[in-house]
Amino acid sequence: MPALDLFLEKNPIRLWCQKVGLENTVFPVTAFAQSRSAERASEMAVIKEKGLDAVASADQTTSKKAKGVDLLTRFTVAQHDHPEFMTDKQVLTSCVSMVFAGSETTAITLSAIFYYLLLNPRVYKKLMAELDAAVQSGELAGGDQGLVTWAESQKLAYFDAVVQESFRLYPAAGLLLERKVPPQGMDICGEHIPGGTIVGCNAWVLHRRPEIFGEDVDVYRPERWLEAGDEKLKEMKATMFQFGAGARTCIGKNISLLEVYKMVPAFLLNFEVSLRETLFSELWLKRLF
Repeated sequence: MPALDLFLEKNPIRLWCQKVGLENTVFPVTAFAQSRSAERASEMAVIKEKGLDAVASADQTTSKKAKGVDLLTRFTVAQHDHPEFMTDKQVLTSCVSMVFAGSETTAITLSAIFYYLLLNPRVYKKLMAELDAAVQSGELAGGDQGLVTWAESQKLAYFDAVVQESFRLYPAAGLLLERKVPPQGMDICGEHIPGGTIVGCNAWVLHRRPEIFGEDVDVYRPERWLEAGDEKLKEMKATMFQFGAGARTCIGKNISLLEVYKMVPAFLLNFEVSLRETLFSELWLKRLF
C-alpha cells in the first residue's frame, strides 16, 4: 500500500524529525546491541586505541586467546586497524546486523523446517533414514553424540533438499525488499521505470512461480530439488530470494546457513519430535478451511 507506506514510514516530516533528533525511536535490536556494547565499553576502548594484544597482555590470568574472540571484539579490532572506515557507527551497525541476521530470521527458518517436517511424516521418515545411514557409514563422524560439522552436512543430499524446500515455501523475509531506481531510470521487464521510483521483489511471490518450480508450487515436496536436471536446478536456485540477491545479499547469510545446516541434523539425531495431537488437528483444520 504505497500511499500508507508514504504516510507512516516515509513521511517527510517524520524523517526530518529523526534527522534533527526530535524523534529518538530506537529499534529493539539496535537497543539490544547498544546495551551489550555499553557493558564492555571500557574493554572496547582499549582495543580501539591499542589493539587486541593490549587487552590480552593486561589480563594475564585469562588471555583473550583462551576466552575466544567474539564479533564485537573483531569489529573493534577492525576499527583499530582501519579507523578511517570503521567508525563507531559502523561497529554498531555491524553488531546490529549480526544480532538480527543470526537470530530472528534464522529462528523463523528453523521453525519452518520443523513445521513442514512434522506436517509431512513421509519427509521426516525419509530424512531420518538418510541421517541414520550417514551415521552407520561414518559420514557423520560425531553422529553418536549428535555433532554435525558444516562439511558433513553438505554431503546430506535429502537434508539439503528439505532446507531448500523450506526456504522456498517459508522465506523469513516476508516484506518487499526495496531498491531505488537510479536517477537516469532503467528498463525492468521491458518497461521503462523513472529514476527515484521504489521497486522491489517479494520472495513469497518469486518462490511460487509455477514455470520455475512446477505446477505443485504450494506443495511441500523436497524431491523437486533432487529430480531437477543441472540447468533446471540452476534456474531454481537463481530464483530463490530468501536472502535477497546480488550485491545487496543479506550480510548474515553465511552465519544463518551455518546455524541451520549444523543445528537441524544435530537436533534430529538427539531428539524425536512430534506435534501435539490437538495442535496437529488445529493445523490441518487451518489448511482445510
